[in-house]
Amino acid sequence: MNIKKLLLSQIEKVVFDLRYDFLYEDECGELLCQVIQRDSSGSIESTPISFHLRIIEEKGTGQLIYYQAQGEMNRQSFDIENPDTILAILTFITGVLGSPPKNVGPES
Repeated sequence: MNIKKLLLSQIEKVVFDLRYDFLYEDECGELLCQVIQRDSSGSIESTPISFHLRIIEEKGTGQLIYYQAQGEMNRQSFDIENPDTILAILTFITGVLGSPPKNVGPES
């Protein structure tokens, strides 16, 4: 099982559902992730949250360290065998991002 792919896909789904973009870079075994909001022209308007994601694939565990403009705001550990820890990550991200931005254009 690839924990990195599993977590990234779930985080990406939550972020996209809230109408944000999700960028990440894998650097030396540590993922650097950003949730960004774009303006109507596609330029980056803001970065409501970013985080480091450290994963120990062999153990199925890891940690997220969240940042906002003011600095570090939270840390969460997870264990892939405990679904509540994964749900807590997704719930925390959803709570920080809140509801989808209102100015995303006409609805279909």
